[in-house]
Amino acid sequence: MRKIIIVLFICVAAACKKDTDKTLTAKTWVIESATVSPAMTLGAKTTTNYIELMGPNSCVANMMINFSTDGTYSMSSNGALCDMYVSTDIKTWKRDGEKVILSANGTSPMLLKGNKLTQTTSNAPGGVIYTIVYVYKAQSK
Repeated sequence: MRKIIIVLFICVAAACKKDTDKTLTAKTWVIESATVSPAMTLGAKTTTNYIELMGPNSCVANMMINFSTDGTYSMSSNGALCDMYVSTDIKTWKRDGEKVILSANGTSPMLLKGNKLTQTTSNAPGGVIYTIVYVYKAQSK
């Protein structure tokens, strides 16, 4: 009886992983918001809305991610000048529970909750540490 319960548990766990992977691969993930803390100043504008700060036609404002079933992904944007940097590197992703780990940024995993992917990154231009929280929303392909 105990062996049956263990086998059943393993099967359920494997099925849940496949369902979550399907959630990732069946949708296009489009940037919904990017919040910076502390507030950042660019020119005369100071705000915590990183997309507003960069502008509606910026690469950040138009960012999207597509996950493939073969474990690769592409990140793209149709913002102004975004096509100036084209990477031919193969980018891979893997899941660890709710975490989605991207090969291009393994130190800042994304968290999957429902139809949202959230990623928190930090950088320190000019010596000030800024934390940016990116939120992507699932959309039909």
